[in-house]
Amino acid sequence: MNKKVGVIGGLGTETAAQFYIDSERLWHAAGQGNHIPFMLENSQSPFSLEQSLTQSMSRVAELRNFLCSAAQNLEDGGSTLIVIPCNTAHVHIEAVKACVNTPVLSITEEVAKKMSTLHVKKAAILGTTVTRTSRIYDFDCAKLGIETAYPSEEDQKAVERIIQRALAWKNDETDNKKLVSVIENVLDNGADIVVLACTDLQLCMPKDLPSNVIDSMRTLAEASVRRLLVNES
Repeated sequence: MNKKVGVIGGLGTETAAQFYIDSERLWHAAGQGNHIPFMLENSQSPFSLEQSLTQSMSRVAELRNFLCSAAQNLEDGGSTLIVIPCNTAHVHIEAVKACVNTPVLSITEEVAKKMSTLHVKKAAILGTTVTRTSRIYDFDCAKLGIETAYPSEEDQKAVERIIQRALAWKNDETDNKKLVSVIENVLDNGADIVVLACTDLQLCMPKDLPSNVIDSMRTLAEASVRRLLVNES
């Protein structure tokens, strides 16, 4: 096979590993008899930066060079498609696209397209402060007629704590219950669907998600496999 998915990982590590597992399972479910063609380049961004990005915009500019360096390494290694299974990192998606010639999939665009097929009118976005403040979902959703909403300030702080604990491998049943409570709150406030717009949040949910919750990481994995299969046909 000439096609190869290049993954910018490390944001965080467990999520990147789960993205690989989900993509491999989807690949085999599509009838492929070999392993998915896959490269992983862990971003060398420091843990302190990752933790900062969950709750503040103050260091967001620092992430750009780490992402571009990882993308260039993947391109040099032969990747024909690049993905970033991290919503927050998509604040720099245009910069990453500009620094390589290889196509780069957008998680926000793929989630918006999926919601459009489900006829979603209003989506609640659960993610980091960077994702919320930069409104990276708003543009792609608006193009498809989908209104975006966000949790209350109190619930946003709870989401940030859950993400920080997941990044530190400390999430437990308490985090899971709190996340479910936040989801119930945003649905009660009129959202049709809830987007887990931080790929670490899926670590705090059951594997079989309710129909009104979308896992952005799995959505990106589905889009990556589809792109490989189309390119091979």
